[in-house]
Amino acid sequence: MDELTEEQKDKLREELAIEAAKLIGIKYEFGASWTDYTKPPDAVDCSELTMGVYLIKGLRCPDGSQAQYNAFLPTATPKLMDLAFFGKNGDPARVYHVGFYFRMGLILEARAHDPKASFETGRVIVRPQAKWEASPNWLGYRSHTKLI
Repeated sequence: MDELTEEQKDKLREELAIEAAKLIGIKYEFGASWTDYTKPPDAVDCSELTMGVYLIKGLRCPDGSQAQYNAFLPTATPKLMDLAFFGKNGDPARVYHVGFYFRMGLILEARAHDPKASFETGRVIVRPQAKWEASPNWLGYRSHTKLI
């Protein structure tokens, strides 16, 4: 994929968001493997979700939230479909969760089942961005190199 114009980047971000929205409600399964990108997976984990959506639109993306954190560039002002990260106690060497900066102050994520959570878990969901940023595990946003 050659260098994109700003207009092409905006269009690609919108296309990524459309693809990701199709996956809301898909079951979460740690270590799930999504290999046929012509159809929705039966289950995904957080990094498989982000990797798969990027791959559908031709963007290279490593698997694993730590690898994705390391591969992409930090941004203080996230744009649609940039990645959002958690690390144990905010440690960038201990990244364990990733989601997409989505629409209207929301994060789209594949969230493991947590019976203690005050929100829906065990599937691909959307949650308020502010809830992510208030976590002690919050690391920040990173952009795919083709979208900068």
